Amino acid sequence: MLFWSPWLARTSSIYLLILLWLCSFQIAHTFALTGNEVNPSPSHAVNDTHPGLLCSPFGLCEPCPAKELAEPFCQPFGNRRLMHCTDAKAPSPSHDSSHSEQPPSHTQPQHPQGETLAWESCGRIVKQERADFYEFVACNVLFAIVALAILFVRSKRLHAMQARQLAARIGIIRNRGNGGRR
Repeated sequence: MLFWSPWLARTSSIYLLILLWLCSFQIAHTFALTGNEVNPSPSHAVNDTHPGLLCSPFGLCEPCPAKELAEPFCQPFGNRRLMHCTDAKAPSPSHDSSHSEQPPSHTQPQHPQGETLAWESCGRIVKQERADFYEFVACNVLFAIVALAILFVRSKRLHAMQARQLAARIGIIRNRGNGGRR
């Protein structure tokens, strides 16, 4: 049988302090990591599926919309990043004055001519992973606190029950109705 004792309280407190220290160490280590992504891509990469294209990432990884999660560029983590791809054999676009005189069109995309927009699969989003980690740690701390509270309540209740049994064995039972002893 488990008794509530100062030793049990001290041991549980030590274990709880060790758990909190380890969690604090892990959180500090997570904050020490830098960067926006787990696997950043190089600034210019040759496209594996179309060898004639040079693609460069544009922006950060973002979650895929629900309707596009089955697409290959959303696999395996459900994240994607916009890519600007140009023909490797074509000369770089020049800025001629006739182009600047035209009014901007709202129907054409805002990227240079000869450039194709595409999506690439990318790794996990660090900000989202960090939030998931803190949620996990918070849930574990909550479970530990609830478990320790239940342990202390049960230990106290068991100790009181055993004290009543001992009092009954040695004959120190009080009659609550008349306030006397037997």
